[in-house]
Parts: sequence; structure tokens; C-alpha cells
Amino acid sequence: MNAAARLFNQGALSRGWVVSLFLTHFQFKLFTFFFLLLFSALSMVYVTHLDRDMQARLQQTATEQDRLHVQRGQLLLEKSSLTMQARIETLAKDKLGMVAPEGKAVIIINLKDQHHG
Repeated sequence: MNAAARLFNQGALSRGWVVSLFLTHFQFKLFTFFFLLLFSALSMVYVTHLDRDMQARLQQTATEQDRLHVQRGQLLLEKSSLTMQARIETLAKDKLGMVAPEGKAVIIINLKDQHHG
């Protein structure tokens, strides 16, 4: 082969190597982009799942808080009622000299058993 043919062949070979290197580099960029896109999409799905799970837990916690708030109100009312009964009993004993009747002194009257007539 003459020198011109060799240079032409070497140039074509080197141009082919440059093109194959470019395609490989391009393919690497394309693969990296695709991988990052897939990672981003899966991350979005995961974060959305976490958000919905947290929202459900927040709703459950709010419901539980409301239930406990109502229960606290009921317990405060019961405490107030019991405190009032104890105060009345103490006043009845101290100021009026009253005592609780013994078991024998208590008579239970059943109004349903009475006959009308």
C-alpha cells in the first residue's frame, strides 16, 4: 500500500475510533440520565407514600386528641360532682350533726309493687 492509502485508512480508523468513543460517551450520559430519572421517579413515589402515611397518622392522632379532650372534660365533671357530694356530706355532719344511717335503719320502698285502687 502506498503512503496516501495508509494515511487514509489510518484516518478512517481513527475517525471510527473517535465516533465509537463519542457514542460510548453519549451512551454513558444517556444511561446516567435514565438512571437519575428512574431514581427521581422512585424517590417521588416513596416520598408520596411517606407523606400519605404521615397524614393518616396525623389524622389518627388528632382523633385521639379529641377523644382524650372529651374524656378529660367528663372526668373533670365527675370530679366536680364527687367533690360537691363530699362537701355536702361534710357540711351535713359538721353543721347539722347528721350521720349516715346504718343498714338496719334503711327501708327500701318499691313503688312498682303498689296496687292502684
